Amino acid sequence: MKLTSPVALLVLLVMAGCGGSNDSFTEEYNDAVKPLAELKTGVGSSAAEFDRLASRTEQTRENLADLDPPDEAQEEMDKLLAGLEGVTRDLSAVADAVRAKDPAEQADAAKQLVKSSAEVQQAESALQQAVEG
Repeated sequence: MKLTSPVALLVLLVMAGCGGSNDSFTEEYNDAVKPLAELKTGVGSSAAEFDRLASRTEQTRENLADLDPPDEAQEEMDKLLAGLEGVTRDLSAVADAVRAKDPAEQADAAKQLVKSSAEVQQAESALQQAVEG
């Protein structure tokens, strides 16, 4: 069984996988991340597309929040959920900056999105390690 890993990084979704020792949780996780997994790998740069990605990221966070991870992975799941909340906020900020047509605001929002995306990647790697045991 593979644990699917969708992470929004600017306009690219990175899909990575790993094996997990908890097949039931892995299956539930893969179902929960489908809102992001179903997006194309190349997302455009319009405000509407960033809004759509923010909405999908928020839906994914809500789906994951409903899961019951293995006890040894709860802390890592909490960090992932917090990280996804940050990515959602930052995607919305990028959308707002695009609508405002403010290059400086766009650059600041993009930098924050890169930072929050990296935090999600780290949290997700830690979750994968915890689930693997």
